[in-house]
Amino acid sequence: MNINEPTPAEIVERYTEELYHQRNLDALDGLMADPVVRHEPDGSRVTLTLEEAKVRVGSFHEQFRSMRFTNRKIVQDEDSVATAYEADLVDQDGDVVTICGIEIFTIRAGRITEIWNPPAGDGSWG
Repeated sequence: MNINEPTPAEIVERYTEELYHQRNLDALDGLMADPVVRHEPDGSRVTLTLEEAKVRVGSFHEQFRSMRFTNRKIVQDEDSVATAYEADLVDQDGDVVTICGIEIFTIRAGRITEIWNPPAGDGSWG
């Protein structure tokens, strides 16, 4: 890795900030490979184009008027990042739900190429 290139963790932090906190779907153009592979909890793999990924995240934006993710623990190697996150999700009525989970990203050539995303749990890590 070139010292001027962002680390995998920096890419994931930018992904969280731009996509969820700033609600900037166009940020995916510079952060995610086209296509990207999602590994689902049922063992299936879903391949999404950038446009399909934008629609997927856009549906969360419609469901929640704000989302605040905090990465409680980040572990990275050369091309992977695992985050233990908490998120406060504010629905359209103003009710707040807190969830926690783990997400794993593979980064190649400065872009997210794969995501493992098991179901989130209720509450915070504590």
